[in-house]
Amino acid sequence: MKTGFFEEKEGVKSSTRLNSFILLFALIGLDAGLLLYVRSAIDSNFIMFNFLVLLCVFTPKYLHKLAELKK
Repeated sequence: MKTGFFEEKEGVKSSTRLNSFILLFALIGLDAGLLLYVRSAIDSNFIMFNFLVLLCVFTPKYLHKLAELKK
């Protein structure tokens, strides 16, 4: 059987991967809303905010993967 996108291994669901995916689309929606309603939204604060959110969203998945490799 083929492993799905939200599975670590066959039959093992990954809630961390699902949460990262949901938060990524939430950030994209937030950015789209800001760019539509705020005239000068792209500045250094906007870029830093996006960088920090992406870092916070995907770091747990990376750390989980590192912990699995050390076992």
